[in-house]
Amino acid sequence: MRKLIAELQRLYFLPDQHWQNDAGDDSRSGAAIADALARSLDGEFAIELRQPVAEGQVRLMRLNFRKARDWEAVAQLYQAVQDELDLPRPAISVSAESGFHLWFSLAAPISVGSARSFLEALRRRYLAEIPVAHIEFFPGDDSAVGVTLVPALQRASGKWSAFIDPSMGSMFVEESGLDMAPNMERQADMLAALKSIKAEDFARAVELLLAPVAAASPMPALACGESDASSVLRQSADLLGVGSNFTDPAGFLLAVMNDATVSASHRIEAAKALLPYFAGPAK
Repeated sequence: MRKLIAELQRLYFLPDQHWQNDAGDDSRSGAAIADALARSLDGEFAIELRQPVAEGQVRLMRLNFRKARDWEAVAQLYQAVQDELDLPRPAISVSAESGFHLWFSLAAPISVGSARSFLEALRRRYLAEIPVAHIEFFPGDDSAVGVTLVPALQRASGKWSAFIDPSMGSMFVEESGLDMAPNMERQADMLAALKSIKAEDFARAVELLLAPVAAASPMPALACGESDASSVLRQSADLLGVGSNFTDPAGFLLAVMNDATVSASHRIEAAKALLPYFAGPAK
């Protein structure tokens, strides 16, 4: 258990990390975090890391997936972070209630604003198909919301949250959480294999996330009903940088095709999509 406590602190704690538990102890009362963590891992109570105020800093960023059925998206993002952004793999935990968490460790603290921007960029790039209400950030917009450390017992259900091997994620789609406490040595071993994101790697990943849409990316889909067509046009225009004052697909496609700053592949796709509007009658 001592090793697990050390790994949790190594990866996610600030030197002056503010925390509290549901027994009334917190970092400001002078309680020792090591003792509190040990009691938490015994199932006595849960420990919550508190979110700093807006100008504060964090070493932990966490994406919460509230629906277990989104496991495939969790797994894809887990892989994309490593393959496309070249970042260390994050930890994955299963919730005692429902869903999964991705834990990103930072070698050096960053501002709350930078952390939120990074998580939002990840969501836009890789999780656009998941409803926004199904995803939560730490740090998030509500500074009163903290993050409960894992592993932890949820006393209401009697189930445990725990870090898991990515190959085991699909096992928790139908029923979340563990019925008994996880092996704490195994939990420590999983965390010991993880590395924190270095400052230069974080900066490079942010650049990649904010870069223009790749040339190989397909044109945003426009096959939608009238009720959401305007919204899709606005989002597509924002992505491609051609303005957003479009109310019909033809006008939008013309703007894309004639804009020299848009990638060649997007302009070709726009031209193809415009053919039905301008093709003459069949002979």
